[in-house]
Amino acid sequence: MSSLAELLGQQPPQAAQQDAFLASYGFKRNPFPAARTIIEDVLYNQVAALDRFVSLVREVLSDAPQRRAIGVIGGTGGGKTHFLRHCQHLMRTYRQTAARPLIVVEVLAGSCSAIQLVREIYREADEAAKIGGEYDLLTAIVRSVDSEQEFDRVKHAELKGLLQLLFRAMQKGFVPPDRDGRMHFEPLRDLAKKWLAGAALSNTEKRHLGVFSRLSSAAMMTRLLTEILTLARHKQIADGVMLCLDEVETLFSGGVGTAKIQSFLQDVRYFFDEAVKGNDGYSLLMLSGSTPNGAANLRNYNYPLYQRLGFEETSQAVLVPISSREEAKEMAQVYIDYELKHAKLKGRFPNILDDEDIEEAYRAAAGERLGQIAHTQRVNQGQLLQAFHQIVESKRIAESAA
Repeated sequence: MSSLAELLGQQPPQAAQQDAFLASYGFKRNPFPAARTIIEDVLYNQVAALDRFVSLVREVLSDAPQRRAIGVIGGTGGGKTHFLRHCQHLMRTYRQTAARPLIVVEVLAGSCSAIQLVREIYREADEAAKIGGEYDLLTAIVRSVDSEQEFDRVKHAELKGLLQLLFRAMQKGFVPPDRDGRMHFEPLRDLAKKWLAGAALSNTEKRHLGVFSRLSSAAMMTRLLTEILTLARHKQIADGVMLCLDEVETLFSGGVGTAKIQSFLQDVRYFFDEAVKGNDGYSLLMLSGSTPNGAANLRNYNYPLYQRLGFEETSQAVLVPISSREEAKEMAQVYIDYELKHAKLKGRFPNILDDEDIEEAYRAAAGERLGQIAHTQRVNQGQLLQAFHQIVESKRIAESAA
């Protein structure tokens, strides 16, 4: 049978040929990622920051719901996003066998949208529910109860009525609320998800769900999200949320008005505070990445949130730059070993970088020019990886041209 590409008169893509130069060193690709590219399961050094993360995870995974936060500080290209992604990778791997998975979410602070933050949590919550074999979070919650009276613990009247409706829709003999008899469980569930995400519903759709209001603000959406996640924890469906708020500094450098910034920060503060009430709620672990200037601006704008997000000196994790040629060589070897392991090419291979290459990359990352006296400088991992990448690419191109 012809493929769609062939029917359209296009040539089907050919399997990528192995690069002979890279293969001669045991690689299928350049072992060093290009700029703004992250290999999330590789992390060099950052022992103190990683230990801090693991310690907070241990505290969050307790019998009672907990709130914990860590502010990750680093310069531009200092590896903040890399660190956050590595922590997400560790958590996603861990939760595959956990009794109650954590919902793992990453959002960019520069969006200034707490509503989008809530929607992203719902989306990732559906993914977490699939670990337990369910279609989505709402389905898992409704299936977890034996009677609609179990939803009496829900304080928001419309949400309680909605969940009870979904429970009844799963039972035999359910009479759909619409005239055509089409609004069974799945259509009602999908409509409920739209309502929870703040979408505008028609009066008829609201009547089907038994709701009257529209969730038009982040605070209203957060209130209902908190109730749903509390239920999910109570029914052993999800432990809580690990939220990574990245690029906090962009809040204060993107031309966003002060009022919008303050509104977003207040919404994030409300989201953090609502997670745990006494012994009730859901566990929340927040990792926030920022430059030192971004953290200072956050302190000036909203000091209580600055504290809550773990940016105070006793709570923050400062990422460590590369401080010597020896460390640069060690980091290069970590990436080389990773790629050799995953390429799985047979044989013994020479090292693709020599000491002169390490020196060249270190100088490039430090902004030094050839011929200058070498100084002891700290360089960010991002710039160093890019320099390594460029050196390998230059060698590969030179080899191809020879």
